[in-house]
Amino acid sequence: MFKEIKIIGLGFMGASLAGAVKSKFAGTALKGYDIAKKNVDYCISKGIIDEPLSLDSGYNNASSEDSLVIMCVPPSSIVSFFDKYADFFGGRALITDIGSVKTPIEAKAKKNNLTNFVGSHPMCGSDKSGPENADFSLFEAKKCIVIKEKADYIEKERSFNIEKIAGFWKSLNMEVIFSEAETHDEITAYTSHFPHLVAFLLSDTTLSHAKNKKFSSYASFIGGGFKDSTRIASSSPDLWTDIFLMNDENIISSLDNFIASADSIKGLIETGDRNGLASYLKKIYEDRKEAGI
Repeated sequence: MFKEIKIIGLGFMGASLAGAVKSKFAGTALKGYDIAKKNVDYCISKGIIDEPLSLDSGYNNASSEDSLVIMCVPPSSIVSFFDKYADFFGGRALITDIGSVKTPIEAKAKKNNLTNFVGSHPMCGSDKSGPENADFSLFEAKKCIVIKEKADYIEKERSFNIEKIAGFWKSLNMEVIFSEAETHDEITAYTSHFPHLVAFLLSDTTLSHAKNKKFSSYASFIGGGFKDSTRIASSSPDLWTDIFLMNDENIISSLDNFIASADSIKGLIETGDRNGLASYLKKIYEDRKEAGI
């Protein structure tokens, strides 16, 4: 599909994506960039990429229409990279990303007149980090959101570029869903970002209590439920600080709704309302079952 793919950011996600591409398209040339040289060296030594990528040598590095540039860095870095390396991104190559917040990235691309940019968000990941933990099957049978605004349906070149990016993700055996950026950010705030926030809060609530009470045996009481519920709190604090702040309005809205729900349950418990509490929990149970989760 693309003769050359350039991946910017060779952490867990970037290396996993490079490995997935390598396993599917042996003839595609893969170049990679990372601010940490050790990540680039590791990926070359393991054959995950073919050669390093420079962002400082101008637009010729990204000029080919048969090239694809994929941004695998945190959302705020994507925004700053568009300014810092404007010449590089000014070529004819298609550009996409894997950022989990879309509206600020789309706005920056539009401001910089990057008509060759199409936003993406593969709905997959891990609490692990670093290229040494890369999972080349990470994208298999997962969903990927590709941004398509209303205006894109009537602009022939934009539609072509969007379909080409969608085709790339489909070639990795992903299910592609089209969405407008604002809709994406509102929905993922509730389905992805807020669950991570709750995992952090749950960890803090429980572990802070353990420290305050100085329970030396606290860890012995922690079972699979707590570990399963808080696993994603082992994800990068820097990345999630980025996401929470860049999708702040939607995150605050989800948090307000959570607090209201928590207050409702708190009230039912305080008043000993067994029937009310059972009905509330049953509604949640049935809603989840109806959603097919």
